Amino acid sequence: MDSSGELTSTGRMSWWSSWRLMVRLARRDARRHWGRTLLVALLVGLPTLVVSAGATILFTQDASPRETITRDMGASQALLRFDGSGSRMIQDGAGFIAGNLPGDPKAALFPGQRAQPTDGTGAVIPTAASIERVTGGHVVPRGRAELRVDLGERRPRASVLGIDGRDHAYRGMATLTSGRWPTADDEVLVSPRGERAGIPTSGDIDVSEGAKTRVLHVVGTATAQQDDLVGLPSATDASGEYLLDRPGPVTWADVQELNRYGGIVVSRYVLHHPDTAQTPAELGTDLSSGQDRLVITLLIAGLVLLTALMAGPAFTSGGARDRHALGQVGSNGATRAMLRRYVLARALVLGTFSSSLAVLAGGALGFAAIKVIQAQRPDSEWGPLDLRWSYGAGLVLVGTVAAVAAALVPAIRASRTSLVQVLRGQVSPRRVRVGWPLLGLATAAGGGVVMIKVVRGTGGDHREVLVAVAAFALFAGAVMGLPWVMSTVGRAARWLPLSARIATRDVGRQRGRSVSGVTALLAVVALTTALAISGTSDGKQARLDYVPGAPLGYGYASGTPAAMNEMAAIARKQAPNVTVEAVSTIGQPSAPAVETPAAGQTGTVAVPARTSGGDGDRPAVVVSQHGCTPVQILTGIEPCVAPSSTEFPNTIATMPAGLAQAYAGLSGSQRARLERGGALVLHIGAPYGKASGSASPQESVTRLVSGTATYRDGTAQAFRPTQQVALDAIHVTPGMGSPLLQSGWGLIVTPETARRYGWPTTPSRLLVSAPGGLSAGLESAIVDRAPDSAYFSVERGPNDPVTQIIRLMVLAMGLIMLLVTLITAALTYAESRADQTTLASVGASGRTRRSIAACQAAVIGLVGGVVGLLVGVVPGVAATYPLTDAGPVTGAGMRSGTVLVIPWLELSGVVIGVPALAALLAAAAVRTRPPVLSRRLD
Repeated sequence: MDSSGELTSTGRMSWWSSWRLMVRLARRDARRHWGRTLLVALLVGLPTLVVSAGATILFTQDASPRETITRDMGASQALLRFDGSGSRMIQDGAGFIAGNLPGDPKAALFPGQRAQPTDGTGAVIPTAASIERVTGGHVVPRGRAELRVDLGERRPRASVLGIDGRDHAYRGMATLTSGRWPTADDEVLVSPRGERAGIPTSGDIDVSEGAKTRVLHVVGTATAQQDDLVGLPSATDASGEYLLDRPGPVTWADVQELNRYGGIVVSRYVLHHPDTAQTPAELGTDLSSGQDRLVITLLIAGLVLLTALMAGPAFTSGGARDRHALGQVGSNGATRAMLRRYVLARALVLGTFSSSLAVLAGGALGFAAIKVIQAQRPDSEWGPLDLRWSYGAGLVLVGTVAAVAAALVPAIRASRTSLVQVLRGQVSPRRVRVGWPLLGLATAAGGGVVMIKVVRGTGGDHREVLVAVAAFALFAGAVMGLPWVMSTVGRAARWLPLSARIATRDVGRQRGRSVSGVTALLAVVALTTALAISGTSDGKQARLDYVPGAPLGYGYASGTPAAMNEMAAIARKQAPNVTVEAVSTIGQPSAPAVETPAAGQTGTVAVPARTSGGDGDRPAVVVSQHGCTPVQILTGIEPCVAPSSTEFPNTIATMPAGLAQAYAGLSGSQRARLERGGALVLHIGAPYGKASGSASPQESVTRLVSGTATYRDGTAQAFRPTQQVALDAIHVTPGMGSPLLQSGWGLIVTPETARRYGWPTTPSRLLVSAPGGLSAGLESAIVDRAPDSAYFSVERGPNDPVTQIIRLMVLAMGLIMLLVTLITAALTYAESRADQTTLASVGASGRTRRSIAACQAAVIGLVGGVVGLLVGVVPGVAATYPLTDAGPVTGAGMRSGTVLVIPWLELSGVVIGVPALAALLAAAAVRTRPPVLSRRLD
């Protein structure tokens, strides 16, 4: 090689110089043909853009313990938690997984710590001073409290963060935005979250905590993402949480030492250096982590394949301009190797440019989406903006490699191009060899079988690698068979109308363009299908496993009888059309009702004179069970588990027949039998409850015995029966998703039946309903006014955002598919421009030419959609195994196996609707004026 480094001694260009030249030519072409460059950047960068934006949102939303260090422990070195059990602890590095040391040895005592608690709670909580003697640092408490703020009729709950912002240890946990830090126990700051709840940002506010009321002075505002108010630690409950502030780090050895004293430690140093922590084997491993890795592997493989196959139409050297450029390069002495490098250099330049631009744009788009989501849901918890530049560099590398890989086949074809045919403008389609489709079918089938078999397994090494290889084999096999599919479609066009026949044959003849476009569509539809099937199945699994607390649309309250009476009054005041009904349990003496329900209301809540529940005589009712005495049933010793007045989870409940119908889904005849004095016998087995044991489904009656039970040391010792009745047995076996599964009831009768036989009842739950269900505004109004000792919630079913996410994903993928279909159809139409000119010269109308363009887009979209649907079903079904497997636990009301749901409506919209829309747009893009035939003179 000479000093210039351009030519070797034989006069030929070196390998390195050849690559440099081709890269320069590719950069020049990219600048000159900027429209085509943007088109290629769109095809190559669009998947990278979507992944980059989605990753930015997910990484920011999923805040790791390392990202929330400042929020959790301020500027201190560690957060210490003591649960007061007095036992030694073991934990993982992040402090998420912790437990008692096997054998439950007693924790060591800090110097000066009392061996027995003195506060009467039974908790062994060390003081900050005693911890300082061991740690050698400054230890301060971190407090939490929940108050009720009196805002007139509303009394919303407010969480309080107890810190002293003047202390270095708390720095960063809250940021002062106005005013000053609290210096007394009756001073607080209001956060934006508290301001949205209606708490004033100045003046005094009346608050209550249990029976204690006080006045707090608002001295300013501060940012605290998870809390409404910020006060001093001394004004809140420290609950055994401390911050350790010292110059030196808290190492893993220090963590283990504090575990010996019964503490759980979240160390700043260990979070930043997770490799220093060693999780004890006694804590076990997360069994779901391996399954999660399989799903993540499938997703990553799908995204890489999508990026590579989407770039196919951009680098297929079949267009007239590309072939002419290659012909000019070849006519100037370029070797076949240089022609290959020219195509690959274009892919390298455009792939790097488009991927880099897509990563930056995706990050900005994700940041904008985060701001929109936070504005719409201000109370949602987010971490700091998480732009992982190493992942971005990986995305750029993946996009560049995918673009170069997509250009390999076009590069090989370019090196085999006949210069004479290229310069004459001739195109000779290659014949499809029979062996390639057969090999592709075998490869795809083998990849699908291996993928399903691996994900269904429960163990084994290198499962993620096998899944990734199987996914690549599945897609590679499908791509190998596409030329034969396109050729077969072209040959089958003889039975179609003229326009469709011409379009289909052109698509089959111009396989260099059409196959690459169909391949990109295959990738888009396959990934959409896989995500739709797995996501919809996972959402269905969540709905099946969800156990509601009440019938759908009902509000339910629990608390003391007096509190529930107050809740009933509040509900009726806020919405006079509501229906309030009470659920009671049998076994305690009744008392006159405190109030009489308004017209149209049922279920008066009685406030009984309850017994102490300790030793002595108490009224009791048990359901007779063969071979068991009432005492055995009251104690609940297996197998004597029939419903009784004291044994949970097989209590005897009373409720109106209409409410029982809503709970159990009774028919009209069953409800009538219940109203006439029958009893609902609930057959609920493990894991939700015990077998009823009261009556088999073949028995028509169930017998109840009432009397007086004598208790000693909290256990029934004797039973004196006073009455025995036989009730009509209405057998009910709650299925999946029934609110009866976790109710704890074994038998249900109406209040009228209980009064008829003199059975004492105690209210346990209040049900509130309204025509059309309770609105969110009504729920909020009731909650804000509820007494401290009551709990109220509305059963709205499982919170399942998967369906909305799937629909948004299908919409986004449908737009990508539409774009790829139009681009491929446009390139195919450009290839057949000479044919269009010929048709116009023999009298073909603009309508005919538009019909041909529409049919070309429809054929490309349909073939890619159908093949992509068939390919995508395999990874979609495979992902349902780790996502929805019910595991080995079975029982009444529980499902078994996996859940598989195929969203045909959404997928049909992608496979059929998008090609139809693309056909209409392609027809509209065809010019009415016929093309003019011209001859090139250069």
